[in-house]
Amino acid sequence: MYKTFFFLIFISISSLSAQNENKWMLDGEKSLIEYSAKHLLHAWSGVNNDVKGVFLEDSKSKIAISANIADFDSGISNRDSNAIRVLNALNFPNVKFFSDDILISSDSIELSGELDFHGKKVDKIVNAYFNKKNDTLTIEGKFPIILTDFDIKLPSLMLVKMDDFAKINFKLIFIKAN
Repeated sequence: MYKTFFFLIFISISSLSAQNENKWMLDGEKSLIEYSAKHLLHAWSGVNNDVKGVFLEDSKSKIAISANIADFDSGISNRDSNAIRVLNALNFPNVKFFSDDILISSDSIELSGELDFHGKKVDKIVNAYFNKKNDTLTIEGKFPIILTDFDIKLPSLMLVKMDDFAKINFKLIFIKAN
């Protein structure tokens, strides 16, 4: 609850920012975050199509993204409910990323920031595709995470734990705010 409140305050304060700052709001209907994970016996993925975020573009650009853990859908409700339990989503309901160290080139972006997941914050550098056209800004890419870096106890099936690595794919489409 506190973390969601912090994120909402960030969005509110950003609306009071300097006038020469360009504000982009995430289009939740077109954006997504997907994870892929593996176990010796099978692989799976889950998609979240209800991502929240803001991108502030100025001399010091910033980005804040938040996704609710319970909104990831792997297509198997039992697996999703187990993920909610393993990730302790009642205490840590969101995964968040914030960066104010951003390098933009013609078609790429480097986001050096903090990934907040399962109650632990880890520094992360994310390189992605960047495209700004008219009133739409797209950031698309992928990066790996190590689940135990976030103090996640790996679940097991048939006495074999799942892989410690997960892949994150994302497509973030922002619309210019007035």
